[in-house]
Amino acid sequence: MLIIMSDLHNHNRILTYLDDMNERLKSLELRIIELESRNFPQIDDKMAVFLTVPDSIRKSLFAVSKLKSCTADEVSAITGRHRSIENKYLNELYRAGWLERERKGKKIYYSLSNKTDSTNNEHWSAVEEIENKLGRLLE
Repeated sequence: MLIIMSDLHNHNRILTYLDDMNERLKSLELRIIELESRNFPQIDDKMAVFLTVPDSIRKSLFAVSKLKSCTADEVSAITGRHRSIENKYLNELYRAGWLERERKGKKIYYSLSNKTDSTNNEHWSAVEEIENKLGRLLE
């Protein structure tokens, strides 16, 4: 009987310890969420969203915008960078939702995302807005 009581006591200590650890993890998760929200605030301005794209990748995005539908080779001809670099950047833009891609034979063609959902619409209009402003500045 003493052995059973001792086992129950150990079992209760383990459960208490696990509950304590669970509470600590919840507290840490809440702190992480708070810190992330401070470091990455929600951006509502279309222009500001566009400017969050790194400069190197933004150059590729402008090239696709200019060409409408193109391959990494065609983008590299505009940017002056190697095709493999452009391929990497175009895939990053695709994964981020800025571009669509379509395979035609052996080649993959990239284009700006359609204006179907609100997120892509913001991306599209941000690109158009930037192009218009740059166009006016360069005239």
